[in-house]
Amino acid sequence: MIDISLPLKRGLITYPGDAQYEEYEYYTHKEDHVHIMRVMMETHSGTHFDAPFHMLPDGRKANEVDLRKFLGKATVIEVKGDSIEPSDIPDNPTEIILFKTKNSGLYDAFHEDFTYISEDAAKKIASKSVNLVGIDYLSIEKFGIPDPVSHKTLMRKDIVIVEGLIMSNVQPGIYDFVCLPLNMSEDGAPCRAILL
Repeated sequence: MIDISLPLKRGLITYPGDAQYEEYEYYTHKEDHVHIMRVMMETHSGTHFDAPFHMLPDGRKANEVDLRKFLGKATVIEVKGDSIEPSDIPDNPTEIILFKTKNSGLYDAFHEDFTYISEDAAKKIASKSVNLVGIDYLSIEKFGIPDPVSHKTLMRKDIVIVEGLIMSNVQPGIYDFVCLPLNMSEDGAPCRAILL
């Protein structure tokens, strides 16, 4: 089993403009005889999925997305370039596509030049029988783009988007993928993702 989830902890990087992940002791063993942490975070903290409602006002909310889309055979594809292009997408992909890029080494701080899914690649993925696409950074979209076209292209085809994976220790190939989001009812939710 390979855990490909970002740890939720102090210092977790966030997308520019998003709130920082915060945690602090609420109860302690010394004072309260139990230990409980209080956590404040966004729905898109760490490893998370984007529900269609995140980008589409009439899109499905997180708890309306079929959980079966988060399980299945996954192809891990390694991409060396600065963007994921149609030539990187297999003609007959598995139901889940996960991208391993230079991004897995960029979690020390936010980097604007992360590898992203191009609009043409998103269109090719949307033309296939794919349930879920995952990437090893906080967004599939090119940084600074005014309209999130790759997100919308995939969401309109009911393809789940998982962001914030760690793929450093994963070799390209076929795996069983399990990724379960928290039962939240808005624009997305943190997830725990593993490969078997």
